[in-house]
Amino acid sequence: KYNDPPTQELLDIATALDPRFKMKYSSEVSQESVKARLTREMKEMTETPVMQMPAESDDTEEAKKKRRKKGLCSFFKVPEGTSPGGAGPALHPDEAITLELQAYLQAATLDTEEDPLEWWKQSQKLFPKLSLLAKKYLCIPATSASSERVFSTGGNIVTCLRASLKPDHVNRLVFLAKNLT
Repeated sequence: KYNDPPTQELLDIATALDPRFKMKYSSEVSQESVKARLTREMKEMTETPVMQMPAESDDTEEAKKKRRKKGLCSFFKVPEGTSPGGAGPALHPDEAITLELQAYLQAATLDTEEDPLEWWKQSQKLFPKLSLLAKKYLCIPATSASSERVFSTGGNIVTCLRASLKPDHVNRLVFLAKNLT
């Protein structure tokens, strides 16, 4: 539908980041370019630190964690980012990005009636970099300016002086006005 390649690429990426569709409606050629662009943007996010909003109060999450009493189980917890028992090397950032993207694409698609933003909120810990990209691309409002233009044309045709036009005549006049220009 869109002849502008940057617009089509933007729509392909937004569709890929929607867990209801993923790569379902993308051609084979565009799938590879979408994967490459998502990978590139995820790498750029890794290289550029994300600015965080300052805490509003002293009762931040970290302060609450420090104040909690430690139980016996806390001594057996494995710190985040390490594997249990210390076995296995840590993943290279490029490998982690590739695995995150592959895991997302292989995960089950969401039902079309479900809210994709709520899904991303719940899956943020599984796909941290992709969830940031989803916030970036899925915030674009889906609107159709052409329908607004048709209503505007109808309003210009049905004026106070032409208020007694029959609906069939109004439909024909709007059709002619939009299709003859």
